[in-house]
Amino acid sequence: MATLTISFYLFILFLLLFLGASLKAFALKKENNLLAEQLTETTVSLERTRHSLAKLQEKHEKIVEFQNSLGEAELTTKSQKPQPSKAHAPERPRNTPERYSYIHSLAEKGLSVEEIASILTISTHEASQLVTLTKIAQGN
Repeated sequence: MATLTISFYLFILFLLLFLGASLKAFALKKENNLLAEQLTETTVSLERTRHSLAKLQEKHEKIVEFQNSLGEAELTTKSQKPQPSKAHAPERPRNTPERYSYIHSLAEKGLSVEEIASILTISTHEASQLVTLTKIAQGN
């Protein structure tokens, strides 16, 4: 009977070990499946990120290329701009003298060259030239 009892206990122990190993294998398989799903999701996310990064790098390259083109255009424009000559005096602002403005206003009112000449006490020839100059100065 002692051998039967030992055999029975060994059998029970074997069953418990088998059951424990089976449960552990089942738990490991479930964890393995969960990790496989996470790995798949991570891989998909990584591919999306790589794709987005490639698009951003492409946009960045286009922006850099555009900025370089703008820089080159600016340099070209600066090189084509006439440089002021040191021999010439600096340009003064072109303001119409008061006399020309007065002559222009008289001419706009319909006064003749002779009437303008008499008001300004100058010759008609000079008045005619001044009326012509004021029209040129005013952009007419």
